Amino acid sequence: MFFTFEDVTRFSRMFRGKPCSVSDELRGWRWNEYPLTPPYNIRINVSDLAGGFCSTDRHLYVRYVLRAREKPNFKLELGLFIHRVYHLASCKAKYIMYGGGLSGEIFKESFKGLSDRCFEEAYVDFHVLKPGFARRIFDLIWGYASNIYSAALDRIRSMSPYISLDGLVNHTVPMTAEFPVDGSLIGLNRAIRIDAILTPCIIVELKTRRFKPDYEIGLAGYALALESQYEIPIDYAVVIEVRFDRGLKDMKLYERYVQISDELRERFIERRDYAMRVVVEEMDPGLPDRCSDDCPFLGVCSNG
Repeated sequence: MFFTFEDVTRFSRMFRGKPCSVSDELRGWRWNEYPLTPPYNIRINVSDLAGGFCSTDRHLYVRYVLRAREKPNFKLELGLFIHRVYHLASCKAKYIMYGGGLSGEIFKESFKGLSDRCFEEAYVDFHVLKPGFARRIFDLIWGYASNIYSAALDRIRSMSPYISLDGLVNHTVPMTAEFPVDGSLIGLNRAIRIDAILTPCIIVELKTRRFKPDYEIGLAGYALALESQYEIPIDYAVVIEVRFDRGLKDMKLYERYVQISDELRERFIERRDYAMRVVVEEMDPGLPDRCSDDCPFLGVCSNG
């Protein structure tokens, strides 16, 4: 979740042991050629292709054709809150180090000192997620980040007395949270935000619900968008599943490694093209046999 440079090395070794061969016509830099060229001149959210809410994809029809608003629910708000805390922890860790917090002990004290203000910043505009519950989640994530980064800071400082400040910070926190990328060339939104990009260019996605195969389609979308914008190959991604125990006393993280293969890229293209067709042709896919409790449109099209 909060990775250090040792994790970068670990991932690189793991990926090298699992070669991923990708056809050139399925690289994002071939966005203006078949089969990557979008069939319609509209843009789709990555989350609409990889949300895993509706088995018939009627959420596409409800969002883009009926233009219904989402209804807040607990799991959606929890996921949003965790992502906000993740982003804040990464930013504030760098802020402290650039401000002179260059020992593990000083870093921990400074990081803890920012916790109340950062919780208030993260806990804004929630309707279902209760403040007490949110605070316990915050403290678990904040404490975990503090332990990881303070230890990494001392370890990296011990490597060389001549390491630059910028080098020290970027080795301690080797990632960019909420990484922006333009997905418009492949039919996605212009303002995509990837949960994190780990040095040198590893996609990291956080998930607060159980893993679903649809999540992989979103990773393919991110990889293609990065390739279309930067013209560098993206062959792998890491999914982090975040789980909390019932008493909110412990947090566990489970890693899943995904190859952005030809098959996965073709699944993304097929799903993107179908989603665009639903919107442009105003095609109602129909209700599923059972609506998911996590769906943000239960009040619009629930079949009871």
